[in-house]
Amino acid sequence: MSYDINLKDPVTKETIELDEPHFMRGGTFAVGGTKELWLNITYNYSHYYYEATDKDPRFAHDEVSCYYADGTKGPIETEYGIRGIYGKTGAESIPMLEDMIRRITEKYQKDGEWIETERTKARWYDENGNEVEDPFHMILQGKNVTKEEYTVMVSEGDTDDYWEATAVNAIKPLHQLIAMAKMRPDGVWDGD
Repeated sequence: MSYDINLKDPVTKETIELDEPHFMRGGTFAVGGTKELWLNITYNYSHYYYEATDKDPRFAHDEVSCYYADGTKGPIETEYGIRGIYGKTGAESIPMLEDMIRRITEKYQKDGEWIETERTKARWYDENGNEVEDPFHMILQGKNVTKEEYTVMVSEGDTDDYWEATAVNAIKPLHQLIAMAKMRPDGVWDGD
């Protein structure tokens, strides 16, 4: 899952295209760059965005309710997150995105250094005790696999793996969105 975020022309409602390609990388990469003001961001970073925007009314975007098996609904709650920029202009979004960056940095950096946080990961084993790279393929084939969870410490400043949820990885796309917003401050954000 991911966020597909683009900046649209306020009149035509089409994704804005630049004269020259840009090379901003996200969850997908266009060989040779892309002229579209569009960025794909992995959903792996979502918890950073929820944390950084929680209870900030500028980022409120959906009201959701849980539905129970008996057909009743639970309380309606407002959701916050990066989707809060949807419908805003590039100019309106710049201070919002800057605040997200600041809040993430303040939480995950101490004395100028990125902290380490604990993560739970999993290893999968086949019936013979051999570690399995693709457990889901084996499960679909009806084979038994066992799961072993273990914890690791991860630096919030690590950028070695785009897919790893780290603070710095979550911040990078926010800087890219700011760059796009500065290119076309009149554009309107849309996504998903």
